[in-house]
Amino acid sequence: MPFANAVERALHFKRHGHEFQAADEIQYEAMADAFMGGPMSISTRECTRQNGTDRLRFNVANDNFGVAVVAAVIVKTFYIVPPHQIIRRNGKVGFFNYECARTSL
Repeated sequence: MPFANAVERALHFKRHGHEFQAADEIQYEAMADAFMGGPMSISTRECTRQNGTDRLRFNVANDNFGVAVVAAVIVKTFYIVPPHQIIRRNGKVGFFNYECARTSL
């Protein structure tokens, strides 16, 4: 299970599953796992936060964003970044740099 537990999976599916047209929690979790654990595309950026525990991925082509735990492949979040968040951080690169510099989710 890529999410820490079934409760976390359910909460994140309720918040973000519709963004990906996921049919259910299991499909949403599989999408998150593929994004965070699979190979990166040419448009995907990755960093590790200074805390050393959070690994982030952001696809600048479709605004998919995810956070996972470095030590184990546990997904912390997975969503499509809303345009207002990108604008607030002065673009996609600014958004990603801001997220990478944060100490936690």
